[in-house]
Amino acid sequence: MDADQVWQEMRLHIEWAEGFCLCVVFTDQTRELLRLQQRLADAWQWRTAAITVIRPPDAESAVEHVFSALEQHRARLPDVQVPVWLDLCTAPDAENALAPWERARHHSVARLNEARSWLMHDLVRPLVLCLPLHWSSRLATEAPDLWHVRAYSARMQSVVPVDPVPAQPVSSAPADGEAIHWAQWSAHVATMAEEVLRFRRLREALGDSPQLLRDLSISLERLGDAQFEVGQGGQALEAYRESLGLRQQLREVLGDSPQVLRDLSVSLNKLGDAQREAGQDAQALEAYRESLGLRRQLREALGDSPQVLRDLSFSLIRLGDVQREAGQGAQALEAYRESLELKRQLREALGDSPQMLRDLSVSLNKLGDAQLEAGQGAQALEAYRESLGLRRQLREALGDSPQVLRDLSISLDRLGDAQREAGQGTQALEAYRESLGLSRQLREALGDSPQVLRDLSISLDRLGDAQREAGQGAQALEAYRESLGLRRQLREALGDSPQVLRDLSISLDSLGDAQLEAGQGGQALEAYRESLGLRRQLREALGDSPQVLRDLSISLDRLGDAQLEAGQGAQALEAYRESLGLRRQLREALGDSPQVLRDLSISLDRLGDAQREAVQGAQALEAYRESLGLRRQLREALGDSPQVLDDLAVSLERLAGVEPDRQQRVVWQDEALAWRQRLVDGCPDPLAQSRYRQRLELARRLFESDRPLGDNPGSV
Repeated sequence: MDADQVWQEMRLHIEWAEGFCLCVVFTDQTRELLRLQQRLADAWQWRTAAITVIRPPDAESAVEHVFSALEQHRARLPDVQVPVWLDLCTAPDAENALAPWERARHHSVARLNEARSWLMHDLVRPLVLCLPLHWSSRLATEAPDLWHVRAYSARMQSVVPVDPVPAQPVSSAPADGEAIHWAQWSAHVATMAEEVLRFRRLREALGDSPQLLRDLSISLERLGDAQFEVGQGGQALEAYRESLGLRQQLREVLGDSPQVLRDLSVSLNKLGDAQREAGQDAQALEAYRESLGLRRQLREALGDSPQVLRDLSFSLIRLGDVQREAGQGAQALEAYRESLELKRQLREALGDSPQMLRDLSVSLNKLGDAQLEAGQGAQALEAYRESLGLRRQLREALGDSPQVLRDLSISLDRLGDAQREAGQGTQALEAYRESLGLSRQLREALGDSPQVLRDLSISLDRLGDAQREAGQGAQALEAYRESLGLRRQLREALGDSPQVLRDLSISLDSLGDAQLEAGQGGQALEAYRESLGLRRQLREALGDSPQVLRDLSISLDRLGDAQLEAGQGAQALEAYRESLGLRRQLREALGDSPQVLRDLSISLDRLGDAQREAVQGAQALEAYRESLGLRRQLREALGDSPQVLDDLAVSLERLAGVEPDRQQRVVWQDEALAWRQRLVDGCPDPLAQSRYRQRLELARRLFESDRPLGDNPGSV
């Protein structure tokens, strides 16, 4: 195993440790050991404090130096579980038992073995013990007590090069880097499968001892993690389920000790993550709820320690995420608010460490997302601005590390989304451009990894959306085409995973929108048809989840728009009717959330448009009236936001266009103009105000042609 593989396994034990956690690494590769140490240091720079590194300066004073440093570390950070890196690998080739460094290792390990009780009850934090490779066959006999309580051990060696050509930076050959990453994880699947088999045989021979059950459960989780990395989602689910069963069996045997409850909660979270990835949202919701219950139970037992509060906060975020996906917006808001309060409590206790600031920023973004979906645009803007301020603070403190730049880009995107929603188009464009610059900077630094390409594609899509709204159609087309190229590149690299297919469909829809606006109807039809095919493929794979149904409805609406534009009225009617059926199905499943009502209203408007083109005036009138009722219901729920007022004006304009009664038609027209005037008067953004004014003037001219001379529309 190399440093990356060891880190992927060891980090789980360290990050989830709730007390003493011993990880032992055997290696003679100094470079690999330093890489592993750096991975741990990089991970912990985000958290409560920097790791402590203990490396005795000479063999004669090694034992005294080790224990003095451990005691100083504990005294300096009495309540914070910061890992300790204890490096006893100096002169690793000195296997002679009389060599000074080998004697120093022998005495140090013996003292650590004697101090097991002190380590577990006083030090109470992760300890990474690094020893030369030949010690892998000696530690169990030289320090049996220490070996028995270890959480993890590994033999680490350097990776043998596949090709004898000189090594190149990953960024210069990203495709090869991804292939190596995948190959490493594939090899890790085989390694973990062998470990699981070994523990199964031990179980058959020795029975169900608690330690053996826990070891098998951990091995199954590691196998599931590796399978998940290489896209074997079904096998990962199976491994996680079996691991969870073992954890539940341990709970029956050992009771509700903190370690048992925490292990069980971790298993439930892993199972929930895999179920979400497989589109099994209902099962994931159940797993996350049970995990959250265990976290609350741990809080009652252990109090408000930093680790307990942080674990509880992230369980709430997981639950909120799946609730949002299931259309349970109110419950998600509640979960995110509680998570944010826990993060603020942690900040007061621990100060502005990098990890603390990042955790707080994540919670603010999650809350802002839910608020934006609930129509609480002003609150979402406030949350996003606070989050962005924290991300800029982190950049000043830590520099341009990849994680810092990516986090900052994400915050800028979210702020831009809220600004667009609030009609602040100029500010949104500025935020998206800054975000795109950071994404390009990351690509230059890291190469074409899947995450980098997907982030860049998302930034391009968002910028394109804002450019379209600002009337910059040519620039938007350019952004969408570049984004689509990245999505196709990702599909070639990763295959037809649900995320890849959905992302590709979104890019096709965005490009089609811009092409339709640019008068390129044939190309738009082609893009929409390809997108719709991907949505149907996803429905076959994932079933009728809310997200799948909504995505399919959106694709049908877009295809109908292009067909209507191309004079294919009958096909457009068919597409709109299918879309409307999906929207009604979603309303039955999810209730009258703002998103559901707005989506349903949009589908009714589109169907009415097609019926109007087909000279089906009565049917169009019925569709528009139902849509208007939904818009009024949304206004009662959400107030006079720009989106609500613009949608309401659109419905009134459509209704006026087919209303046979002249007097009622004038009522619809005047109300539509009044809302449009309010949008112009109340908009603080010059770009958005200009757009609203254009719509107002267009509506006035349209209504003037429908009225007798001297009857001035809009004089309300």
